[in-house]
Amino acid sequence: MSECIMLCGIPTSGKSTYVEKLKKIPYWENAVVLSTDSYIEKQAQRLGRTYNEIFDDVIDDATRELELEFNEAKNDGRDIIWDQTNLTVKTRRKKLSKLPSWYHRGAVYFEITLEEALKRNETREGKFIPESIIKRMYHQFEIPTMTEGFEYVEKIAI
Repeated sequence: MSECIMLCGIPTSGKSTYVEKLKKIPYWENAVVLSTDSYIEKQAQRLGRTYNEIFDDVIDDATRELELEFNEAKNDGRDIIWDQTNLTVKTRRKKLSKLPSWYHRGAVYFEITLEEALKRNETREGKFIPESIIKRMYHQFEIPTMTEGFEYVEKIAI
């Protein structure tokens, strides 16, 4: 059985750092990581620019690439780590509905205070997110639950 673990949390909450740790575990080392951020960061590096400088120009390409990677992983029955904010029930439901029924589904959410998120954002080089956006996302975040179709929900507290 294949597994999809959906990471849920606002920017700076630790999702991508968690992915780095997961990928060191033999169970997850061959999993496909779905992340628009990684695509944008690779393009920024290739162009010698920052994430912020190219975000608007490449987010559509990043989204298309993520969709292609998802379909390929799903068709091959690969394990998936979904590294995006996945803030709302509606967003998560839409993504989960695309998975075949035989996928094991898990959610890991990252609890962080708004103050800590804003503090971390200040130290991100080349990837600063406007404070208003972090605040909006913080207030928009809905904690995932089993009723959404997850077989487990785990909390990572910062």
